[in-house]
Amino acid sequence: MSLSQAIVEFIDHLHPLYIHDEIDGVTCARSLNDGTLILPLDEHEENENGLVTVHWQGDPARQTVVPGVYMASLAVARYVELRHMAENAKGTRDEMERLSHHFAVKTGESLIFEAPESGLLDLVGKAVGKVGEMAVIEILKKQVGL
Repeated sequence: MSLSQAIVEFIDHLHPLYIHDEIDGVTCARSLNDGTLILPLDEHEENENGLVTVHWQGDPARQTVVPGVYMASLAVARYVELRHMAENAKGTRDEMERLSHHFAVKTGESLIFEAPESGLLDLVGKAVGKVGEMAVIEILKKQVGL
């Protein structure tokens, strides 16, 4: 299994945010939030870098090729946020660490939640507390180019 395929299959198990889908015999992950479809890129082992193709809102005309770890990082962050919104920060960190480790075991890659020398997770938590979840999500989407 390619790195790209492993990343997509990891994402498609983050229920209820994503589900397994199959397009032309290719395993994909579909967002139940907005219909966005994540497909593995056909990579050769010697050039494998974990890129995925994203069809925004499921529209093949609106597609972007991005590093799969970026999509997985956003998916895990949203998954944990959804599952632990009512819990304390410790529960959220524990779940992030558990899923990050699980992702590394399944793919050999690391999820990306912060820039080097940045306390992004703490900063995002503080920002959510001050301006609200949707405002922070919109800011992150703009910064990532979504």
